[in-house]
Amino acid sequence: MNDKSLKILLGIIAVNLSLQTVKEFELFPAAHAASGIQKIALCDEYGRVCAEMERHVSGNRIRVETGQ
Repeated sequence: MNDKSLKILLGIIAVNLSLQTVKEFELFPAAHAASGIQKIALCDEYGRVCAEMERHVSGNRIRVETGQ
């Protein structure tokens, strides 16, 4: 085995050991999605005027009415 092959092999081993260490210590924890349906409301800054859903033949639409 020549010097270049040995360096490549040792480099691969070093990268794998580094990845295993990061995985073991959970430096980057896994993100988990929330269960169930999440609901949101599109409202003004005071929470008084909110958007409403309308049913149409072509699909649902959001309607926002402004007081202007």
